[in-house]
Amino acid sequence: MRKILDKIDTLLKKEKGTIKKEHGGKIKVCLIYPNIYQVGISNLGFQTVYRLFNNRKDVVCERSFLPAKDDIEEYRKGFPLISFESKKPLYEFDILAFSLCFENDLPEIIRILEIAKIPHRRRERDFNSPLLIAGGVLCFSNPEPLAEVFDIILIGEAEELLEPFIDNYKKVKEASYEEDFKENLKREIIKFQGFYVPEAYREIYDSSGKIVGREVLWLNVPEKIKRVYCKNLSENLSFSQIITSEGVFSNKYLIEAMRGCPFSCRFCLVGKIYSPTRKASIDALKSRLSNIPSETCSVGLIAPSITAYRELVELLETPLVELSFTSLRADRATLDSIDYLSRMKTVTIAPEAGSERLRKIIKKGISEKDLLNVASRLSNTEVQNLKLYFMIGLPFEKDEDVEDIKKLIEKVRGVFFRRITASISIFVPKPFTPFQWHGMETYEAITEKLKKIKKDTLQIKGFRLFHEVPKYSYLQGYLARADRRAVEILERLSKGEKNGELWEKIKKEACQIKSLSQFLPWDFIEHEDIKKEALWDEYERAKTEAFQTDNT
Repeated sequence: MRKILDKIDTLLKKEKGTIKKEHGGKIKVCLIYPNIYQVGISNLGFQTVYRLFNNRKDVVCERSFLPAKDDIEEYRKGFPLISFESKKPLYEFDILAFSLCFENDLPEIIRILEIAKIPHRRRERDFNSPLLIAGGVLCFSNPEPLAEVFDIILIGEAEELLEPFIDNYKKVKEASYEEDFKENLKREIIKFQGFYVPEAYREIYDSSGKIVGREVLWLNVPEKIKRVYCKNLSENLSFSQIITSEGVFSNKYLIEAMRGCPFSCRFCLVGKIYSPTRKASIDALKSRLSNIPSETCSVGLIAPSITAYRELVELLETPLVELSFTSLRADRATLDSIDYLSRMKTVTIAPEAGSERLRKIIKKGISEKDLLNVASRLSNTEVQNLKLYFMIGLPFEKDEDVEDIKKLIEKVRGVFFRRITASISIFVPKPFTPFQWHGMETYEAITEKLKKIKKDTLQIKGFRLFHEVPKYSYLQGYLARADRRAVEILERLSKGEKNGELWEKIKKEACQIKSLSQFLPWDFIEHEDIKKEALWDEYERAKTEAFQTDNT
């Protein structure tokens, strides 16, 4: 145990902004990220929730993460999982709040609860166990794989949901006997928008095991749960609470400039479920920039498509400010920012597909000419590495589209003269997107495409290729669209099971094609700007566009 305590203390010593509060008389919350510290501490949403909870005088919020592999074995010798700040076992907290962002982290929730000595199945916990809640993007895309685990799931954004949750928690706690508290809280909180109590519902399956609907089990409970979102980003800025050299963004202070994406790529979850797109005002961002910690090395502006922020150039003129992003669009706004991009060692652009044909079908909205123009301009700066993102297995993809990835890389090589890397990911259908009905391509076909791309690009000078491990993409694809029965798969995965039958089931489910008439596990979530029929119409348009290009 000493080894674990020393590791935690070493990480804490490197942090600036850690919040430590006395527990006495407060609601004790442990915020948990189901991945290792270095990943979790880099998540801006996780840090924002940590601050929001601790902004309340009646709450103390601490943190915990998935331990490293060698530490998990240490915990399994008998030590329970503990929080970072006070080193208290998780079972001593009133509430365990999980932040859920990535499907492949879901098996780790089972593992975390195991080493915390807390039953992961809700029905196996009693009134003495902490209340388990979950929030994050997976909770308002498809939370059903964990419906048997959590007591309450927050359908929406934390800025609008944490206050009513704590207010109701306190009110019900004061009026309840200890044995009745959880039940009373669930029946009260479900009356408010954005709160989902899974045990108030049951999935219905037909004789073949296919999910065909949901049944409401409690009286006066809504059939659908409306997603709640923060309408004013300027008044609710999300920014780093803790700065550390141990995160992905080492010693960088992050500020969210925009939430959601104004572009409508047909494969993209962010552009749909974070709709409407909201931007923080230039004044709000400048005000926050004027109050950053003096020891901060640099500031990163966060947004799914940062060059869509109209006043970006003005912000980039502020000392210390840099761009932080997943990727840039090869468009006019990026060209206008070229002089500021030159500060960076690596710039990332996501063509997604190698061909104009497939980019049109997925509605990416950038041309080869735009991409080469940006790459050429970057070659005249100090940027040392140009990184390209591609996907394979996209809907209606042909062999020629995959071959065009190599051709596009060669064209970029012809105008950008330093290092080029390409990252290949595998298409995963996501809820609330036009491609949610489309199955993944077969595992065998994907592995063959990866082999071909690697072979074809081997001779390109100054170029390196990276790609995802395919089986984990299929796990993501399965969990993204799974129903409640997925908890059994999560249990097996959390135990490290690797047998072929398990993974064959995962791959088979991920490849299933669904129909408009089919009930989807996430159909109970109501997004203000998303209609199922409109998504289907968009899917049909993509089919039509693919058919037209195949016949011209």
